[in-house]
Amino acid sequence: MVSLSFVVFCKVMVLGFINRIEAAPYDLTSKQIETFQRDGVIVVYGLLQGKQLNNAIKSAKRIQRTRGLGQRLLYKLNKSYGNLEWQTWRKYRGLEEVAFESAAPTICAKLMGLDRSRTGDEENRSNPRRALRLLKDAVLGYRAGDLGCGWHVDDKVFWPCEDRNIGKRDAGINVWITLSPVTKEEGGGLAVAPGTHKLGFASKAREAISTSFGGTCKLQDLAPECHEKMEELKTVYDLQPGDAIIHDRYVFHRSHPFVNPSSIKSRMAGRKQRISLRYVPSDSTFFDNNLVDREIVSAKGISTGDHVSRGGEYFPQCWPNRLKEEESMQVLAEKNPFTLKLLLNMARSTKKQ
Repeated sequence: MVSLSFVVFCKVMVLGFINRIEAAPYDLTSKQIETFQRDGVIVVYGLLQGKQLNNAIKSAKRIQRTRGLGQRLLYKLNKSYGNLEWQTWRKYRGLEEVAFESAAPTICAKLMGLDRSRTGDEENRSNPRRALRLLKDAVLGYRAGDLGCGWHVDDKVFWPCEDRNIGKRDAGINVWITLSPVTKEEGGGLAVAPGTHKLGFASKAREAISTSFGGTCKLQDLAPECHEKMEELKTVYDLQPGDAIIHDRYVFHRSHPFVNPSSIKSRMAGRKQRISLRYVPSDSTFFDNNLVDREIVSAKGISTGDHVSRGGEYFPQCWPNRLKEEESMQVLAEKNPFTLKLLLNMARSTKKQ
């Protein structure tokens, strides 16, 4: 006779297995893997579809509508992006679903070779040593007349990790998903420079933008010869909502300006919304940028040199599955630095100078 406690135990185990959140499956072709290893870039068409895509678009529009006064005033002074919100997965269910339940984590794990570090048995699947974690996400709105950002790799505000894996397969991956149609003819999308995660001149470009305060987007001014080489490699794509550009963390990329911002077509296009997701192996090394990640440092005791996995629910595991203990933990919403307070501090600093 089966005991009642055993039946309850089985039900709990079954429900726990059913409710475990896993990223959607995706079968990469050998050509996709080969292209990514060579160029550091692939395009995945239709990564988001149906309800998942619609919910993401609704969330992005809500972010655009609810910009704070500080963000609106700062945009008047520096029209980089009409709206910019970080760690949106913490506040919007539609964007949380993209980060954890779309095929994006699966694709990144496979491109980085993390799937090969496991034997396939359940014991190894639960070992987080070479799991995939979400470092950051962002939703950005870009329209004709916005400055965007010049050729760059993400700085340590957007990518708070030490640079130990340049040119390696598991350096980290940026998944850029458009929520609006973008074309080469019109502009408004993302330009990439394939191969720059390995090309020698890119090290000079990385140094130029990293050693100049506020220089992330100013490669054209700081190293014009590198900028010209990026322009020679420039590749842009015709994309529909839900399509994704997936690129190595160290591939240079930039906003693709509207080709003719004054044209009726460009003005009527509105703001092009996009999601940027940054995924890293769980043993990537954290870098304390002393800015937007202060709540993580305070809550988790993480410091420069620690594995990002120490950040727990702030840098949550998303492949091979999401950890239920992290999912149940409440995380503080990341404070957007583009606030009225920042604007006032900038004004005081300028006045003193």
